[in-house]
Amino acid sequence: MKAFLIWVSIPVEINVTLLRTNTTKKIQMQQGSRINDLIKKIKLKPDSLVVIENNKPIPIDDNLYNGQQLTIIEVSSGG
Repeated sequence: MKAFLIWVSIPVEINVTLLRTNTTKKIQMQQGSRINDLIKKIKLKPDSLVVIENNKPIPIDDNLYNGQQLTIIEVSSGG
């Protein structure tokens, strides 16, 4: 008898608030995705934003988890 493995990828659902537009979206990502992947999916530039969780900035290479609540602040400078 041969053993076999079935891989099931359960998506994670992230709540994202975009402060610039004052909108909140539920976004599904694959298990094991990182904040960087989320930023790409919503088509933002990682060098022009800050990602906040529980009122603290978090690195964009952190893993996402189901039910996570993130706030994205787009920053800009000009003169």
